[in-house]
Amino acid sequence: MDLIFAVGIFILALSLVVLITLQPRQQQSLSTDATSNLGKPNYWRSHRGLKLATLVVSTLFLLSLFIYMLLVQA
Repeated sequence: MDLIFAVGIFILALSLVVLITLQPRQQQSLSTDATSNLGKPNYWRSHRGLKLATLVVSTLFLLSLFIYMLLVQA
């Protein structure tokens, strides 16, 4: 059981690193902050699938670590 969780967590972590690396970068300029468009709707219009996949994988990674923590403690 521990091996299954270890392999699953490793695969999720590796895929999360790859997905975050593939995220589009916003060009920074001195007049605007790079995070100023995060709350606006046009943030999700570009690369929607990649951003949703990153959100899903990060949520699965968090949940799997939490479940593993609960199982090891019991």
